[in-house]
Amino acid sequence: MTLKKTLLASVIGAVVAGTALLPMTASAETLRIGYSADPETLDIHEQLSGGMLRFSHLAFDPLVRWTKDFQFEPRLATEWEQVDETTMRMTLREGVTFHSGNEFTAKDVVWTIERLKESPDYRAIFEPVASAEAVDDYTVEIVTTEPYPLLLNLATYIFPMDSEFYSGETDGGNDKAEIVKAGNSFASRNVSGTGPFMVTDRRQGVRVDFERFEDYWDTESEGNVTNIVLTPIAENASRVAALLSGGVDFIDAVPPNDLDRVREADGVNLVEVDGTRIIGFQMNEERVEAFQDARVRQAVDLAINQEGIADRLMRGFANPAGQFSPEGYSGHNPDLTPRYDIERAKELMAEAGYADGFSVEMIAPTTVT
Repeated sequence: MTLKKTLLASVIGAVVAGTALLPMTASAETLRIGYSADPETLDIHEQLSGGMLRFSHLAFDPLVRWTKDFQFEPRLATEWEQVDETTMRMTLREGVTFHSGNEFTAKDVVWTIERLKESPDYRAIFEPVASAEAVDDYTVEIVTTEPYPLLLNLATYIFPMDSEFYSGETDGGNDKAEIVKAGNSFASRNVSGTGPFMVTDRRQGVRVDFERFEDYWDTESEGNVTNIVLTPIAENASRVAALLSGGVDFIDAVPPNDLDRVREADGVNLVEVDGTRIIGFQMNEERVEAFQDARVRQAVDLAINQEGIADRLMRGFANPAGQFSPEGYSGHNPDLTPRYDIERAKELMAEAGYADGFSVEMIAPTTVT
């Protein structure tokens, strides 16, 4: 397993680090961003992906969000209390408005959670949530089916939507709240969030234009960026070329092969941020009989040279990981480290009756960098 590092570069020395827009240089009013992936839709519940989460943090706000040291920071929820083993009570921020002008209240949180439970991409991770109830306008109680210690982790995925804006029918008689996977729905074309930026124009696959929301509640993180132009540039070389030529001010997913080139370029800052993505090798015992033998599974684990992968393939921009909890996460055990012993792996394969090995097919992400 490999712990990925997120790589960012900017010609103006400022970045969007995870979820927070940081102050820019005094002259930066329009920020031109080159992303590796386009937000596939404006409906944040239609697809769970990195590109959609980035978009969510621009146009919406979560109830809570992660800090750099993996603590929870209040956003639209200002306080939380575990009432009993299955109930968490959250106090919501007052004085927040959606881009439509509607007031943010507890009913929007309840409506959003109910919609998440219906989303094809989110319903599995929200399965532990039994219900959500508005106690009053600024208090909501979330009840889980059983004691669930990761509820705050789950709350980082709850970006309250404007229930009034998304309720009712379109002129064509369609439900505005309908989630249509890769379809043409009201929510996929219209957006009303509480986030720092409003969508002013979108041409799918080409660009998304944002304008700062003047009534944004968090004035302390206002910065001086008034407009953002987000351009999807999927091809690595083209994305780097756009940065170095001045076509964009900021890119993410700097390819390892271009790190030195970007680092040495005049007027460009390369910012490296440890990520938390774990790349794992999952062995399907139902499809591959050999994987039913614990010795084979252990041999596969011992045969993977994570140090070599991190050093040679990832050029040092990955961390070998011996577990699914990155350092700093709750549950991380520093004693669990990667194991690499090719001789022992061969012995185990022979003991299991596979001295000559066997072949398998593997499905992998389009990119692991």
